[in-house]
Amino acid sequence: MKPLRVLLINNHEQIGGGSERVYQSTARLLETAGHEVATLSCGSAAAEPSRPGTLLPLNGYIVPRSPVATLRNLSRYVYWPRAAAELDRLLESFRPDVVHLHIFYGQLSSAILPVLRRRRVRTVMTVHEYRMLCPVSTLYTPGLGVCERCAGGNYLPAVRHRCNRGSLAASTLSAVECMVRDARFDYGEHIDHFLMVSRFCLDKHLQHRPQLASKSSVLYNFVETGRDPGQPSAGLPTVLYAGRLAPEKGLSLLCDAVARRRDLRLQIAGAGPLEETLRQRFRDAASIEFVGKLDSESLRTRMNEAWCTVAPSEWYENNPMSVLESMACGTPVLGARIGGIPELVRPDQTGWLFEPSSQQSLSDALDRAVATTRDQRMAMGQASRDYVATHHAPQAHLQQLLGAYGTRSQS
Repeated sequence: MKPLRVLLINNHEQIGGGSERVYQSTARLLETAGHEVATLSCGSAAAEPSRPGTLLPLNGYIVPRSPVATLRNLSRYVYWPRAAAELDRLLESFRPDVVHLHIFYGQLSSAILPVLRRRRVRTVMTVHEYRMLCPVSTLYTPGLGVCERCAGGNYLPAVRHRCNRGSLAASTLSAVECMVRDARFDYGEHIDHFLMVSRFCLDKHLQHRPQLASKSSVLYNFVETGRDPGQPSAGLPTVLYAGRLAPEKGLSLLCDAVARRRDLRLQIAGAGPLEETLRQRFRDAASIEFVGKLDSESLRTRMNEAWCTVAPSEWYENNPMSVLESMACGTPVLGARIGGIPELVRPDQTGWLFEPSSQQSLSDALDRAVATTRDQRMAMGQASRDYVATHHAPQAHLQQLLGAYGTRSQS
């Protein structure tokens, strides 16, 4: 195959979560294979200054003491003409063979879709979450748990239950964005192929939007296994959580399950809206340590030293990078049996599973993890590395990705 020119599009240039890591690692993977890459994103600085592309300012939404600026920013959430114009210029100068979308709604907005359609450039989208089915993208609402009330296309429940951060205004804006999108920028009409990051993600979308079946396939995230795995630290087994500190991640459940235990300790690496609440609530829990947001090297060191990592999510997690990165380090994962997590965690082989939102089930799984001998733990770590090397290797991912780039539809 001759080298391709690929335009990657994502809301955020800087890494704040798994989708940004996938966006940036995909760019590097393509470039290493000899393909030309350009990017369109929002942020303060380009990740690779020498890479062609366009970097737009982030939408700050609320501007104190400036109602006019606030209204302008809120309208940008639904439709941002500048993003469309900048994309048009970039398409003219870079002339891509394919455009690869990641998360673009809410910042760049659906304004970019008619430009791609008018230019007749092949467009694929990696589906990291559930925005086509849910105004807040997660199919989860604090207080209700997993929720599919809006998945059929009626987004009023999101307003009624104030699903966006408990705010009526924010929830209404999210619902309006979805209504306008469905009416004017239907993804099924504007996007040639959808890359779902887990089998669960594909099945859930087809359950509610079966018309996408002919143009959707599964493409799992990829990870490098890299250097040899580390050794779990001596002393009490350390359980590590690495990720965003948000309600849907199940952190309150995890902390409650660990707070009074004396046979292990929990390290929590990350930041997010729940951080201060959790720090205050569990400030006297000797078994829980908040280590803050870590750089990639420090996080890898923590993963190497952990007895296991834990993914206690209460939403339909898809193909979490934190799970893949842990397994690549040779560290088993204790995960909730929800979404795409069971596609990665094989009980007593690459980790342990428990029922989501169940403190008793989580506590029982922690008991099983702690009772595992060191030899068993090391064997599970090696099995984890072998699994990601077989099923989530960069080169295999690249070949599937190039197939999606060059094939009109793929089942």
